[in-house]
Amino acid sequence: MSNEEQKPQQSEEVDLGQLFKVIGKGFERFFKFIASIFIGIYKLVIALLAHFYICKIWYALAIIIGFCIGYYLDSKTVKSYGANMYVETNFNSARQVYENVKQLDQLTSDQDSLRLASILNIEPSQAAKLKGFFISPSIDENQVAEMYSGFYTKLDSLSRTEMTYDRYVKSLTATNYPIHQIGVRATDKSIFKTIEPGVKQKLIDNPYLENLVLANKRNLEMEEAALLSQIQKTDSLANEYLKIRINESRKEPVQGSGTNLYMAGDSDSNGLLVDESKVIEKRLHLEELRREVNLRKAEEFGVLNIISGFPQTGYDIRKWTDKKKFVYPLVLFGLTFAFFAFLGLGKFLEAESKK
Repeated sequence: MSNEEQKPQQSEEVDLGQLFKVIGKGFERFFKFIASIFIGIYKLVIALLAHFYICKIWYALAIIIGFCIGYYLDSKTVKSYGANMYVETNFNSARQVYENVKQLDQLTSDQDSLRLASILNIEPSQAAKLKGFFISPSIDENQVAEMYSGFYTKLDSLSRTEMTYDRYVKSLTATNYPIHQIGVRATDKSIFKTIEPGVKQKLIDNPYLENLVLANKRNLEMEEAALLSQIQKTDSLANEYLKIRINESRKEPVQGSGTNLYMAGDSDSNGLLVDESKVIEKRLHLEELRREVNLRKAEEFGVLNIISGFPQTGYDIRKWTDKKKFVYPLVLFGLTFAFFAFLGLGKFLEAESKK
């Protein structure tokens, strides 16, 4: 029995030994494969460095020639300048603003300088220098969160469970944002301040919106007049109450007597005396409402508010890829490398064909 038990144990040891050998060979091959990759990369880098060192004169000439050609072409090319204006739209006028900007951009694309000059009230020669109009919303994450908070409070209980913040943000379009960036591209860096009045007038060119501005202005003036009247009445009430207080303070106190004064409309006072602090609080509240009306008069003065106008001069909006003095050296460098690579491939194929 003992011999029979030893034979299976020996066979198991042999199987485990072979398994470990196979695993060891697998790791060895894997590490050799990784090492071969690094060795191949190292040889490739050395070969490239050797090639560039041998042909350094050719590559230097390609870069110098490309830079000179690109610099010459850049000097002959008309520069493009850009500037931005930031506006805040009122009375849901963002759609009208976007449509008007698209019209201006189409006129520049069609090179219709006469009509563009008539709209912006400038000379046709100046209008010909305008190359494009652009508009996009100015997105502020904090402002979006405030918009979502205001929108969320207006929803019923069922809609609140479905309308998440991410879903709300995805539902927003460019016209839903209050502030927008209007960009202009031109070949004259001094034209932007000149066209600003015309651009503003074109953006608000809508009789319906202009009537809304007039109606809102009248409403705010009426609201301010009503608040001013309430403030005057509150001041008069406070003065009368103060006189009563002074007169009562001069009298000799009689037990059980006193003067009661109640606020207008305070029918549920249950006989409680209203002191002057409530009158003062009401006046302060009215003053706060009046300040809010004055702020609204400033913010809603027109169809749109210019938060930031065009600068006095524009700035170069070209990227480095638009400058030929940078692009042409890279192109000639690549063509030179491709030429030598083609020559090297030809020699390799010729050598292989002789074997």
